[in-house]
Amino acid sequence: MRQFSKTRTSADESAAIGRLNLRLAGFSRQDVVAVDDIVRAVDLVPAFHLEGLREIVYLPEAAPGPSPYPEYDFGCSRPRGEFLQEERRIYVYDFDGPEMFFHMLLHEIGHYVFFLVIGSRVKKHWVVHLYPGSSCITPYAETSAIEDFAESYAYYVLDPDALAREYAVKHAFMRDYVFSGDPDTLKERVRGA
Repeated sequence: MRQFSKTRTSADESAAIGRLNLRLAGFSRQDVVAVDDIVRAVDLVPAFHLEGLREIVYLPEAAPGPSPYPEYDFGCSRPRGEFLQEERRIYVYDFDGPEMFFHMLLHEIGHYVFFLVIGSRVKKHWVVHLYPGSSCITPYAETSAIEDFAESYAYYVLDPDALAREYAVKHAFMRDYVFSGDPDTLKERVRGA
């Protein structure tokens, strides 16, 4: 099990997560989700999925404009969270409760994994062979192969039985290619090469 430590930084609670050097910031400004619960949720994810991710930030004042998928906004007019690849950060802008927060957090970690952890052959298999014509676990997953991956990732961590029952092929893909840690499925930087 990974070690966690909490520190205070300029009146803002942050948590440095083990040797991964992953920082949680801004979450002391809300009282819906405890920082310890966020740390426990992140601990559900294999360490190699988080290598290189710099920070998970609660930043409600910086929410971007309207969603690029207005037909899938589900009652909100702007994104509630996002992963910014160039910054290697996940931003959380808004959430209604703990369940929504943890799903969104793992969804955004799924984006990180898709873009920066798994190798191109694995991505291509998802995009070209698995996603087209398949059923998706949520309506939002239907918007693109990348959103389907992120939604499936979140379900694999939070409710793997639901994913296995209804979407067995996607569950098996997550188990065998994404969560296995098999060097053949990972990008070079994760392999240590």
